[in-house]
Amino acid sequence: MPRKLTEALQFDCLVAPADVGTADVTGTYFDVSNAGRFAVLAKAGPVTAGKILTVQLRQAKDAVGTGAKDLGAAVTAAGAGGNAPADVEIEKTAADLDASNGFTFVTAVLGIDENAKYGAAYLVRGDRRYVP
Repeated sequence: MPRKLTEALQFDCLVAPADVGTADVTGTYFDVSNAGRFAVLAKAGPVTAGKILTVQLRQAKDAVGTGAKDLGAAVTAAGAGGNAPADVEIEKTAADLDASNGFTFVTAVLGIDENAKYGAAYLVRGDRRYVP
């Protein structure tokens, strides 16, 4: 019998809705060591045409961000005429992490090049080793 998505996947909020335009916002670090793959989903509110949402994944050795470094290149999405930028989805596998050096935690850093604009990001973990 197929499992529900909420049983097969684990969801966590990296960046609760916050002003990511005035200054970049770094989310909470979550352990992904028990996930074969994971995705970060980011969303922003309406912006002026051409303003850009930037999402940069970061990896660290623990939940406080020890040794944090970028995980891949930043991904961007531009807004068009008062609309929200396109949603950003970034998928990675466990092999993308620098696990041999102890990097097993991830987060996202969100920024928009326009003041007082809101954004949020969520982590989805799949192919988990231990499923309740």
